[in-house]
Amino acid sequence: MPHGTFDFKGTGLNYLWLAIWTGILTVLTLGLAWPWSYTAKQKWLAANTYIDGKQLTFNGTGLGFFGTWLLVVILSIITLGIYFPWGYCRIKRWQTNNLYFADEGDIEKV
Repeated sequence: MPHGTFDFKGTGLNYLWLAIWTGILTVLTLGLAWPWSYTAKQKWLAANTYIDGKQLTFNGTGLGFFGTWLLVVILSIITLGIYFPWGYCRIKRWQTNNLYFADEGDIEKV
């Protein structure tokens, strides 16, 4: 039987600010900064998520994600979108592989 508690402590105002600055950055760079924007959002999401009282942390970087993102975009364009479901799973796999329970040194003091 499943058990455990999940808690999310993020606020709408904090996410609004994150969405604004990452959106502006992505538009100004014509989409090239999207991997960094995506990574910033994943870090925020993980930092505000707790499982059984343990905070999550996301250790991925925009530069580390750039190659995966570029491959998904190129293969999706070449295949007229057919590759996208596999690309989506590739992105989610990268995301999950960079998600951990936070150690004391990973927890940001607010």
